[in-house]
Amino acid sequence: MLKILHLINSFNKGDVEKWLLYMLGEIPRIQYEIDFCCKGANLGVLAQVAQHLNAKVICCPLGINQAIFAQQLRQILQEGGYDILHNHLQIYSGLPVWVANQLGIPAITSFHKNNIGMQKPLNRLTIIRQMRSVYAEISVRYAVRHSHLITGCSQGVINSLDSQITKLPKRPCVLNYGIAIPDLSTPEERHAFRKSFGWLDNVPIILHVGRFIEQKNHLGLLSIFKLVLKHIPTAKLLLVGEGPLHTVIERSITQRQLDHAVYLLGAREDLPLLMSKCDIFLLPSLHEDLPVVALEANAAGLPVIGSKIPAMIEAVVDGKTAILHDVADIEGMAKSAIALLHNRQYCQQLGNAGRKWVTDNYSTSASAKQLMSIYDSVIES
Repeated sequence: MLKILHLINSFNKGDVEKWLLYMLGEIPRIQYEIDFCCKGANLGVLAQVAQHLNAKVICCPLGINQAIFAQQLRQILQEGGYDILHNHLQIYSGLPVWVANQLGIPAITSFHKNNIGMQKPLNRLTIIRQMRSVYAEISVRYAVRHSHLITGCSQGVINSLDSQITKLPKRPCVLNYGIAIPDLSTPEERHAFRKSFGWLDNVPIILHVGRFIEQKNHLGLLSIFKLVLKHIPTAKLLLVGEGPLHTVIERSITQRQLDHAVYLLGAREDLPLLMSKCDIFLLPSLHEDLPVVALEANAAGLPVIGSKIPAMIEAVVDGKTAILHDVADIEGMAKSAIALLHNRQYCQQLGNAGRKWVTDNYSTSASAKQLMSIYDSVIES
């Protein structure tokens, strides 16, 4: 049996944590024992879920005195008898790799974001930000050079890492997140969902899921939807998410006179079911590390209309599971949405292709097989 310790920030709700929980459910515990170590001050709200799946979740806070963290992590690795350290700490990735190397334990470092905190020092940056940037560069460079394997959640993340490190010494691999493939809603459930809002059975619904932050381009999203409404006055837009721009977006909805057609649903725990009750998923993001929600939408049989940015091009298949446009092409995205809503057969064709694409390439079982193969190769090398 291989024993693997995942080092994460904390077990809060996020794409990485969700993926790791899926892996706990997929990977046979007879062959691989998986535990977690959190560097945050607390374990996080999902820690109990991991513990319910028979994983240990250990708190090892990384404070100002990093020597104490290194000593505690060393003790955890030794006493637990772990064979592999799977490191997800990004900026702070160097120190745990150093600890693992001292113990002769192979370390895998996985990167999940395009921007990992390394910036060229500029006069306009504060001293603290400059120090953080210098620390990040030293830490990440060490992790990249001394880990047994480097992975990225997308090729875009690997390319970003490559550009910041300026030639990676080891060839990284893409480690796909695993997405659960949900059951599809029945026609009766779709009708009941619309009825709960007081809408007719054939009301077209466009869905967006994302934090209310600038990156997600909600103002562009509202501009797209306003053009859609000119051609399809009965259309509705559902916004799922929360964030610092909530008030700005709410005000913009009112100013554009869209209150009758745009609904803010807040955070939702039933996303797969909600997705399969809608018609189109709209994602005009300015940038993404990996658009997991686009994968989840495709898994739920929803066609995606979104911005033609590197991460989207990688996650979906333009013209087969999604329709992509330049991020500033508001009119183009609106025309694609209108075309899909008018042609339900084509809409369903894209949705079915998207569901198959995610099942074949991003399902939890496919991700688990890849992860187990990685662990085996690291031990054998």
